[in-house]
Amino acid sequence: MTSEDAAAAPLQSFDGTIWSAVDKALSGISAQPERGVQDVIVHIPRDEVIRGLRALKTNADIAFDYLRCLTCVDNEGDGMDVVYMLYSTTKGHNLTVKAHLDANDLHLDTATTVWRAANWYEREVMEMFGVRFRNHPDPRTLLMPEDLTDTFPLRKDHPLAEIEVLQGEGIAWATEKSV
Repeated sequence: MTSEDAAAAPLQSFDGTIWSAVDKALSGISAQPERGVQDVIVHIPRDEVIRGLRALKTNADIAFDYLRCLTCVDNEGDGMDVVYMLYSTTKGHNLTVKAHLDANDLHLDTATTVWRAANWYEREVMEMFGVRFRNHPDPRTLLMPEDLTDTFPLRKDHPLAEIEVLQGEGIAWATEKSV
């Protein structure tokens, strides 16, 4: 979320959420909250995201000690969002953190310095979306052939992306005919 988006967005209430504790933990870090369906979503600029993730993990009041998932969202020409889904095993709450990457600069520092589990997730995001993680300890491929570096299967512009639409249409047609 850009600062212009945040300024244009209507004021959201964060009553009943953990936002005040998260905001306190992220003191000195640029963070923009958004109310999600199940939890708070925090947008942190790419150059501050690792510092923010470390603060969220080490702050005793919120203690996000578990990286549930790390994935990516392809916003096509608008770039990509790297998404970190966090959980506190001691406090029992969730948080989603997003870092936006411009389409022409898909690089981000590695989160393996915060959670070792980020290793596999970042390798998957690298292969499937083309995001490169600086200082990653093991950037080998996981799923794709090592020599296949010019195509990223989960990007919306992938040549086979349209097959899902065609398959979905066929399934819907078959379901309607059988009813």
